[in-house]
Amino acid sequence: MTVPVPESLGHLRTLLEGLVPLHMMRLNRPGELSRAHQEAEGLGDVIAETGDRLTASGNFRSPSDRAARRQVLNAIATCLALGAHQPGGVTWAGAHWCTAPHPNCPNAQQGAA
Repeated sequence: MTVPVPESLGHLRTLLEGLVPLHMMRLNRPGELSRAHQEAEGLGDVIAETGDRLTASGNFRSPSDRAARRQVLNAIATCLALGAHQPGGVTWAGAHWCTAPHPNCPNAQQGAA
């Protein structure tokens, strides 16, 4: 069953479809995966503090607000990239990221994402 994604989340998903693979590549560098795991709790705090603002337009007008937006987008992308490195990958808002083939992979026709 496919659940419809609200338009605001659709835009966020589109943005993350570009960011997450970049973060996945970054995590493949020596030491980056373990460092990201150590920082994951702090990333969760960043997402909890600011993430809800991403779904409403006009929330990031000042330079400091735009820096906060960049920080939360990178935090979400890093957490999804961490999930992609787990067995079975991670699926969010209808998008799926994984680093290895697995049963029932939504990306099976295209290869692992």
